[in-house]
Amino acid sequence: MTSIEAVQGVVTIGVDPHPGSHTATALDALGGERGSKRVANGEDAGRELLRWGEQFARRRWAVEGAGNRFVRSVVEELLAAGEEVYSIPPSMTSEYRSRRGRKKDDVIDAMNAARALQANPGLPRYRPGEHEAHIKAVSRAYDRVSTELKRLRMMKRSMTDALVVGALEVAIAGVQKSVQALRKELEVVTQTLAPELLERQGIGPIVAGTILAEVGAITRFADRSRLAAYGGAAPMRWASGAHYVERVNPGGNRRLNWAAHMIVRTRLRLDERTQAFRERKRAEGKTERAILRALKTYVLREIYTVMRNASTSAQSPLGVARAA
Repeated sequence: MTSIEAVQGVVTIGVDPHPGSHTATALDALGGERGSKRVANGEDAGRELLRWGEQFARRRWAVEGAGNRFVRSVVEELLAAGEEVYSIPPSMTSEYRSRRGRKKDDVIDAMNAARALQANPGLPRYRPGEHEAHIKAVSRAYDRVSTELKRLRMMKRSMTDALVVGALEVAIAGVQKSVQALRKELEVVTQTLAPELLERQGIGPIVAGTILAEVGAITRFADRSRLAAYGGAAPMRWASGAHYVERVNPGGNRRLNWAAHMIVRTRLRLDERTQAFRERKRAEGKTERAILRALKTYVLREIYTVMRNASTSAQSPLGVARAA
């Protein structure tokens, strides 16, 4: 966490990464543009950006999706050099861009990543865990392959041509094997690293894998409220004159938000305390969205406590992994 006072005079360098190139744009503390740099995505990309950034004595880096594979080597180079790096969720930069019109290019996207960090000084620094890259790759691949499997099944139901149906059945069988292999890996990894999460109601290997992939090192977060905000579950204050409401946060890490949503949905079916909470809030006149938002906040706070306790335990696999 970074205080507002601590970043006065600091140049924030936003980075918009792509498979072919990376674009960096520097903003001063008042949001004024100080320059841009575009580099090819190769072995020297990290060193080039670092040399360019050295012109700013006090600097920090806001990298959109810092865990993505095509920018991983750049981020590792920055971290190895002792640079202050933050991972900006794409949902946060897109939300910020939507406030400023429809213009879009790499420089503007890099600028929006920097502005997102400037507007959210409480974002945690990026400190990837030892197994984070593997878990993230497997978790996100499972999500995409599962979606593809559903798409193929729906396509098959709409087809009547025997040849097409047969071809789709072959494709479905292959994709189904991939889904099973990825799920098995998630079961092994989550049971090895985070059995404490799996003991909680509503958290299976798929949800636990998503949590581990998106949270990374829990020590990045100063407290449980920071994790709830990162997951887009913390309320957003909206006030005008005497009117005051708390709204759902559309930003944050949407995959972590999805994990919290799935946990809440499961507990609403099975957990009496969660059901009683919903009925109590309904009686107070709360909307269903407000109730879900509150429950997701509580879930993410619970996850923070579980992971934090595990990370400080020498007997916990998660604690051993974080200390390795």
